[in-house]
Amino acid sequence: MRMPHKTADSDFGLLQAVDERLAMYGWLTNTGVKFVIVVDMFGRPAPEGSKMNAALGLRDADLKPAFRALQTAYIGLLRNPFYNPDDHSPKIANAQQRVGSTQITSRRFINEVQRIGEVWTSEIASI
Repeated sequence: MRMPHKTADSDFGLLQAVDERLAMYGWLTNTGVKFVIVVDMFGRPAPEGSKMNAALGLRDADLKPAFRALQTAYIGLLRNPFYNPDDHSPKIANAQQRVGSTQITSRRFINEVQRIGEVWTSEIASI
């Protein structure tokens, strides 16, 4: 007997519509990593007769390729033997009373995130 295929990721969908133009969408991986994408809908009208979010013109599933690409980029970052994710954890930094940024500074990761943001459109199936 075969088990039904389930994805191990959780799509939170629209987290908050900041205004008519900006919206935040969320994604949780099976390992507990959370991703947030902020979409600027300027100049993007909602198609008529579609089941899209009326305020923004996007279905939650339209962002899945972007979230999957972000997750792939993050996995690539974690595979770098010189990257230590604990150095960028706000929880650990607060516990150790470290001062400084917990932002990811990997140039390769930042470039990949920028590329994803530039090529993503709601009609794209994979990035």
